[in-house]
Amino acid sequence: MRKIIPFAVGVAAIVALVLAVNPRSLGGVIEHFDVRALPVIVALSMTYYLLQGLRWHYLLRVVGVRLRLGDTVLLNMAGQSTGLLPLGELTRAILVTDAAEAEFGAVVATITVQELTYTLIIIAAAVPGALQHPQTTGGLLFALFLTSLVFVILLVPPVFRLVRAVVRRTPLLGRYLADVDELQRETVVLLRRWDTLALSAISISGALDAITLFWLVVHSLQPGLVSWPVAAFIYAVSHIVGAITFSPGGLGGFEASTVGLLISVGGADPALAGGCAILQRVADKGLATLVGMVAYLIARRRFRLGGISLLRPREAQERSRRARRRPKEATAG
Repeated sequence: MRKIIPFAVGVAAIVALVLAVNPRSLGGVIEHFDVRALPVIVALSMTYYLLQGLRWHYLLRVVGVRLRLGDTVLLNMAGQSTGLLPLGELTRAILVTDAAEAEFGAVVATITVQELTYTLIIIAAAVPGALQHPQTTGGLLFALFLTSLVFVILLVPPVFRLVRAVVRRTPLLGRYLADVDELQRETVVLLRRWDTLALSAISISGALDAITLFWLVVHSLQPGLVSWPVAAFIYAVSHIVGAITFSPGGLGGFEASTVGLLISVGGADPALAGGCAILQRVADKGLATLVGMVAYLIARRRFRLGGISLLRPREAQERSRRARRRPKEATAG
């Protein structure tokens, strides 16, 4: 039940948003959606996850996970099947752990590096739009501070030791101390490699794709409402807000921030802003969830995976530990 609470809060926030802007007005706005943009929106949405899978493939190779590129892309897409559920991003880590008998902590570290890099890139892309609205740059600076803080915690040993001491003394977090140590160790290995940074060009392409998708959704409802740079600024801030709410897929936080910024920066009326936020969610996570379910069925048969209900991080860790012990036991025998 504790895991369901963030999801329930996110859904409640979206329902409240719809009610606040008036469902009838919202429906009227969505009726004006330019359907000619639909094929491009679908293509951009799917391209983003293909690029995400490609970038992840090379990060996984660094930590010793040897999967074919097509398999990595398939498992990455399958992981989107729970993108709006409490399991969230961990699903793809668990799928790879099972499919490749990999170390769970190392796989999670690759996702951590991928997401941190992506966040820095979209913040950089948001700077031109933020400069057009100096009164709103505080949100972007705060997002940059939070992201930089995570890098400092992971890469600066004295800071990490301080955070580790806090985690150890916290009743609910203390049991995850070994996981925190493993995550930090693997993340440092990744961040200190030149090829990790060089291949961030793939993440840049993914960020530009995601921002263009957001801009096109807004443009399809109201042409000329915001420019691409301003769309980048709104998307970046909303992405960070969604992340710090800790709800699955940023559910609720992303939409609320998007509506607020479209009203304050773009001059949109509440119904139009609400329509943009909801259609963006459908075009991104909604479509990815549906395609992810199909990908999961394919991956489940290909790799003989367990059911979604059985995919729990703790169980994945135990499976990866058993997989590492088997070769050692065979050698000893």
